[in-house]
Amino acid sequence: MKRIAILSSVLAMGVLTALALGHFLAPKPAQTRIVRAQWKNIYRTTAGLVAGADLIVTANHMYAEPGRSVGEGDGATPFTNNGFAINSILKGENDGPTFVLEQTGGIMGNGAVLNIDDGGAYEPGATYLLFLKSTGEGSYYLINHQARYRVTDGVLEGVDPTDEVVARMHGSSLDRSVNVIEKRVRMLE
Repeated sequence: MKRIAILSSVLAMGVLTALALGHFLAPKPAQTRIVRAQWKNIYRTTAGLVAGADLIVTANHMYAEPGRSVGEGDGATPFTNNGFAINSILKGENDGPTFVLEQTGGIMGNGAVLNIDDGGAYEPGATYLLFLKSTGEGSYYLINHQARYRVTDGVLEGVDPTDEVVARMHGSSLDRSVNVIEKRVRMLE
């Protein structure tokens, strides 16, 4: 009986040791850093958002790939290049049926993921209404958190529905929002 108790104790200690070592030696998943962006332009009205955009489109997300990096080493800020196929252009002009949207965030040098409060990764195949500024180098960037709406079953989903401008379009139909945008664009001409 004493021998069984000793063997059971040794076996239990071995299992506990293996579990502890597995916990401490197993690779940890990459950390995700979520940071708040300091947007250059925040608008008080939809008209301001429309006026501030170089290009307004509805487009389908095709792909995401690593882009440039700003800074040095593990602390460098990564960017992601998102490819989109244009469904319609509501304002501006684009050379061709596709464009690249440069998004701040991606995989950092230390393996961590950097996300900013712009809605996160785009879903391949999903449709978006986007208000964009030109980088001057053939690609675009999102104006701010007010400028991105996912279209689901013809209804817009904004990144931050608590924002006054986003709230005006969040939950409304794409057709209704397109009509409002087109009226604002005509007023600007």
